[in-house]
Amino acid sequence: DCLLSRGLGDVYKRQLLVNSFKELVPIVARIANHNADHSLFFRGQSKDYLLANGESSVYPNIFRKQGRSLEKSLLNKRYEKLRLCSELLLEKVHHLEGLDKLKKFPELQWSILQHYHVCPTPLLDVTHSLRVAASFASIDSRKNGVILVFALPHPQGTITYYTEEEMLNIRLLSASPYEALRPHFQEGYLVGTFPSRTDMKHPSLDFAKRLVAKFKINSKSFWDSHFHPIPEGALYPANDPLLSICDEIRATIMHKKSI
Repeated sequence: DCLLSRGLGDVYKRQLLVNSFKELVPIVARIANHNADHSLFFRGQSKDYLLANGESSVYPNIFRKQGRSLEKSLLNKRYEKLRLCSELLLEKVHHLEGLDKLKKFPELQWSILQHYHVCPTPLLDVTHSLRVAASFASIDSRKNGVILVFALPHPQGTITYYTEEEMLNIRLLSASPYEALRPHFQEGYLVGTFPSRTDMKHPSLDFAKRLVAKFKINSKSFWDSHFHPIPEGALYPANDPLLSICDEIRATIMHKKSI
């Protein structure tokens, strides 16, 4: 019950161990019922990344750096790389259909670059699907992965800006060209802070403040004959045309020594 009644501003420090997907579903249903004014989004990870005080940390990867604080010069360099990758993306997808919004909103360009692991961005990958998140958490069957549960404002349309919440939410399926396969299988969303560009790392950028629960899964018993994980080959389909484009962008950027 303490898991269901905690405030959104509190960081939920304790992981709840769940032994099976069947056990997890009704717990998440209760959390959703107690957070009816929000939508639940999920993120599956191989481990829980903790700060020195023991609290979870969930920064978008453009703000991540292990061990020391993130220098402004390094952050600016990452933003420059993001700008160049965005330009290359627009050049390489110009022949595809339905790109009007993609050309207008940089955040939509970032969502593709983030989801296809091209370069660090100010966006964080989440999903509306508990099964997708659980599948990611259990990709490495040797580890007891972690599922993070976030309570976020209800999304509307392709990209939603919440000025009072100072955040944005992108429905990747709507942002991507229809030929893209990965967004279909992952039911992906990208969330970030708004305004979208921040020139320094700050605790307000940490999405851990929106955590309502986190679960550690028992990798030995989590999936069974009734509930199966989504195969890694389906989460990352190899014949995805947008993957080929993003691989080309990544290779081009790698040859630019200044980035």
